[in-house]
Amino acid sequence: MQNLKLLLPLALFIGAFFVACHEDDSFGNTPFADVTFAGRIIDELGEGVEGALVNAGEASALTDKNGVFRLKSVRLAAIHAQVNVSKTGFFEVSRPYIVEDEALQTVTIQLLAKNQVGSVVANAGGVVNVPGGPSLNFPVNGIADENGNVYSGVVRVFARYLDPSDPNLGLFIPGDMTAENAADEEVFLATYGMVGVEIEGENGQKLNIAPGKEVELRMPILASQLASAPSSIPLWHYDLEEGHWKEEGAAQKVGNEYVGKVSHFSFWNCDAQFPLTQLHGRIYLENSTQPLANAVVRLTMLSTGAQSFAYTDANGNYGGCIPKDELLKLEVVLPENCGSQVLYTEHIGPFPGVSTISPITIPASAQVPVLRIEGNLINCNNQQVANGYLKLDLGSEKKHFMFAKADGSFEYVAVLCDNSIQTSSLVGYDLTNLLESEPVAFAIQSNMLNVGNITVCNALTEYIQYTLDGQSATKLSPFASISFTSTQIGSEDSTSTSININIGSVGQTGIFPIIGLKANNVFFDTQLPNSLSTNVTTFGPNQGDLIIGTFGGNFQSTGGINHTVSGSYRVIRE
Repeated sequence: MQNLKLLLPLALFIGAFFVACHEDDSFGNTPFADVTFAGRIIDELGEGVEGALVNAGEASALTDKNGVFRLKSVRLAAIHAQVNVSKTGFFEVSRPYIVEDEALQTVTIQLLAKNQVGSVVANAGGVVNVPGGPSLNFPVNGIADENGNVYSGVVRVFARYLDPSDPNLGLFIPGDMTAENAADEEVFLATYGMVGVEIEGENGQKLNIAPGKEVELRMPILASQLASAPSSIPLWHYDLEEGHWKEEGAAQKVGNEYVGKVSHFSFWNCDAQFPLTQLHGRIYLENSTQPLANAVVRLTMLSTGAQSFAYTDANGNYGGCIPKDELLKLEVVLPENCGSQVLYTEHIGPFPGVSTISPITIPASAQVPVLRIEGNLINCNNQQVANGYLKLDLGSEKKHFMFAKADGSFEYVAVLCDNSIQTSSLVGYDLTNLLESEPVAFAIQSNMLNVGNITVCNALTEYIQYTLDGQSATKLSPFASISFTSTQIGSEDSTSTSININIGSVGQTGIFPIIGLKANNVFFDTQLPNSLSTNVTTFGPNQGDLIIGTFGGNFQSTGGINHTVSGSYRVIRE
């Protein structure tokens, strides 16, 4: 299911749609489920992030050029199935979900860029102001390295303020805003502001607050929240490994700020706490055989005017955390970019515990503009693509990403902004074999589109695939640059899974030595023995042509450490 976000005008709640919201159950005593996570990792512009590492239990994968990933099935706690996402240059994030057994759970997670906002000298201390309003006051000699030794050099401060009024907050907050308070109770949080902080030394080494020291944190209070802000509020930090917020300390209201002290850095939150429960339901279009996907479910708390939002999944399901014992107005709405037309209204509640309401059917008279699309992904041998997805391009509207089932079939309902869209195109992808289809254009003559078989058997336009010391990675946006004496091939990022290869040849096919290599931040020491070589099978003579080959061998990095690498590349000559 999709993310649920609950926003109040005074105290703003952030919940999560079918994420780990539960009551009367401890984290260590949960049933288990086999779940396949798939989805998209995006940046702050909504573009896909390539090369992000996604983990859930023992399953992991790197996102492709569209930011899409699909993990293998893994057995996890059903009410706290956690996904972790990391990529150099971004704050790491984790998020727990409630999942059903044998489910394909699709998720969208937005990463926040990790930008340096200032610096201090550790042995002098000082104040760093974070864009958006927070500030950090570092004490003298208050920083230590990873071994607990006092650090005295320049401290680089990376921080992000998370504005509680941001309408997209549910996309990028860590966790799901349920928390464990000091009494070991699970509660629902109302945020008055949060900030993520990481610090590094001048050489990039990780640092943190020294044992026995504290940093003063000042958090701005929004004008819309100032009247309701309590004089004292709990502080909560996010536990990345456990995927949960935990109460630690308190902050005091001083003017239009909360002021408190923290003893370590992560994401910190100034939040009031409230009892919670769950609500679930399903929405159909016209009849019970047509679930309505991608519609907005809007809940309004009648006592306060609070509103919550959720998107129905492919089966029309919605659900998640809500405040206990409150009367609510439920509305089914088209997305904001479609004019926010209200299709259905009903008063529901109050709900003293976990509840499921009766299915809602939107009548045909509502004339919801939707496109139902179905078909199959097959390979060049007319066999099913078991690990595939599709990108649906509807022109000026945002792109839709849909995942095929294990038998290669797919069925998807896209809610459209209007009925004027006449054409669309599809591209299919095989994540296992690094293949894609040609773009296939279709005319939209009704709200039902059966596209038949989409054949996925073209090699990806560009990629570098490699395995270093047993760890595999695939880069889908590589580069190739040519000098007079050598050819350099590499990935255009600087993540922990990046690679650069320097080949001692230009314009020729055949087997040649590798004269320079960096992979996963491991550097090939040219002064030490190695057996690195590449077999260039294609070397296009002109800019825009392909360079194709394989490479591998053994080498030693600085200090005489042994490594083994192998891989292949298909890169456009620049």
